[in-house]
Amino acid sequence: MQFWEDAFLDAVMLEREGMGMDQGPQEMIDRYFSLGEHDRKRLEDDEDRLLGSLLHNMVSYMVMMKVNKTDLRRKVRRILGKCHIGLMHSQQINELLDRVTDMMGRDLSIRPSGSRHIKKQTFVVHAGTDTSGDLFFMEVCDDCIVLRSNIGAVYERWWYEKLINMTYCPKTKVLCLWRRNGQETQLNKFFTKKCRELYYCVKESMERAAARQQSIKPGPELGGEFPVQDMKTGEGGLLQVTLEGINLKFMHSQVFIQLNHIKKCNTVRGVFVLEEFGNYCPCAAGSIENGSKVRMGRPTNHSQSRMGVGG
Repeated sequence: MQFWEDAFLDAVMLEREGMGMDQGPQEMIDRYFSLGEHDRKRLEDDEDRLLGSLLHNMVSYMVMMKVNKTDLRRKVRRILGKCHIGLMHSQQINELLDRVTDMMGRDLSIRPSGSRHIKKQTFVVHAGTDTSGDLFFMEVCDDCIVLRSNIGAVYERWWYEKLINMTYCPKTKVLCLWRRNGQETQLNKFFTKKCRELYYCVKESMERAAARQQSIKPGPELGGEFPVQDMKTGEGGLLQVTLEGINLKFMHSQVFIQLNHIKKCNTVRGVFVLEEFGNYCPCAAGSIENGSKVRMGRPTNHSQSRMGVGG
């Protein structure tokens, strides 16, 4: 009977991988506690449904294989206890076991696996701004973006609630994703021939995910304008995130930074750092968080710009 328990565990592993639920335990726990009550219950129900469906199907296979009904009930109830499935789904399995004595052959139909119902689209992308970057497969799922290597292994998984901003450039076919990574903000750029389709696919998926998160404050909108201040002159200005790049407007000057000129941008201890390829712009960029004033500096090293967040 150990064979059936091993087969069940293997099936759970494959199904979780197919549904994108195969990330590390600590990552799952951290995300679970970061969600609202409504989404926590949804995740719990998804997990219970996965285990309940696989147990149901295992009972069906055991009946077809003419496993002794007493041994069948004992093994399934033991697995059911180990899984800690919720009341609703465990009750369905118990009711099934009560009727299994009168079943034989193909009397019990199998349930379709949840991974078959997942709607996700896959795009071929290259890391960076052209085809010279590493090749990845980007999967747009219901609540995250999964980046897989060319052999199918999961390389990165970015939850929508961690994404800060997203833009794309039709001319260069580059998609830019800004995301939170701990206390820092990271920029990831991807080149793809279907840049526009990928952008709107992610945007629509994020909007559907946001509609489900009724108990969570909505995140920042994609794109937008942010007030900034020159730390050297005290001159106020406006930072605009557009499809083509980042535009810095002041009363007496204006600087535009193209997306393909941006090497990296992140935050380090409250300072926003924007690194560029070459000497394209002597200014920094940033946003307002929690009502704080953003100050912007003009460093002497034009290939790197820094900005502090003041009180």
